[in-house]
Amino acid sequence: MDESTRADLANRFRYAISPEDHARVPAYGALSLALANSKVAIDLLYAVRPEQRNSMLIFAGLHDLALLGHEDLTPLYDDLRRGGGVSPDEFAARVFAVVEADPSLLTPYLDRATQTNEVNRSATIQAVLRVLCARGLREVNLVDVGTSAGLNLFADLLQVRSTDDGDPLTLVSESLSGPWPSAPSARVVSRVGLDPNPLDISNADDLRWLRACLWPEDVRRRERVDAVVSHAPNWPQRQILAGTATAVLDEALALAEPGVPTLVLHTWVAAYFEPAEQAAFGKRMRELTATRDIYWLYLEWPRAVPHLGPPEAHEPPPRAGASQIVVTEPGGEPTSWGWSHSHGHWVSLDPSVLGPKA
Repeated sequence: MDESTRADLANRFRYAISPEDHARVPAYGALSLALANSKVAIDLLYAVRPEQRNSMLIFAGLHDLALLGHEDLTPLYDDLRRGGGVSPDEFAARVFAVVEADPSLLTPYLDRATQTNEVNRSATIQAVLRVLCARGLREVNLVDVGTSAGLNLFADLLQVRSTDDGDPLTLVSESLSGPWPSAPSARVVSRVGLDPNPLDISNADDLRWLRACLWPEDVRRRERVDAVVSHAPNWPQRQILAGTATAVLDEALALAEPGVPTLVLHTWVAAYFEPAEQAAFGKRMRELTATRDIYWLYLEWPRAVPHLGPPEAHEPPPRAGASQIVVTEPGGEPTSWGWSHSHGHWVSLDPSVLGPKA
């Protein structure tokens, strides 16, 4: 590994937690800085296949070990989840010591993938569904690429508020661009997800991994996922296909309700595609939106998806590390609709998209 690669991997740890999230999850923020200075952690991340070299995979592996009963990690993470007395620096130092003492603990996780179902991203998805409804889209099929357990296929069913009302099923998202879109959400008539390794929430091991991919000190995030997992069996049916975006997308589209437009969406997924796969997927989506009644929505960090050809934004992101909201309507070009927090804590829609389509 050359020094340039080593520096890049260190930065993947160092900037894993955005500046605004350091205040919400200070222990994970401290851990990100500690691991950035660990040769052992950097070597572990280098051993991950290139498209999954996400530092959060190491974080998830450590959390999973804690959930499985590791003698040092379990009480430490339990204390963090309860909001106990462990300080961020102490937490980071003690986790760092475990990694340095026995890096082989993490070897089984290096072939896995981070599969976080960040349900709060559904707030941004719902905002887009509301704007599209105001433009005349009353019904829609949803196809979620990189769906994990498929929890973001219920974006239309959840309440969104700017402040927390205490209900774990409420999505909490601040609108930085004025009032939340007033139109109702377009009605979802079918829900299909696809993922190379989908998670089954009825499987205990899959459910534990889903929870391991969350941040233990973010209590609201954990409660939200648990609430959606609990309610999902009683909500409208969703179908989840196993396969890559390029391999099973057409199969997923074939499951859509005939005569109803389809919205293909992905949130922080294409960032992990290899360049050739990212380019092929982008090319296929441009073909589909040009020739069929298909919409394309993605929430991605533009620097991580250059082969999708993200459009120029009308305004810079209001906060660092934001995801760009990109929408392609049937027969149209990819258009920047604004920005959102990577976990949906805030949304900033461009004023030009809030009115009816001209």
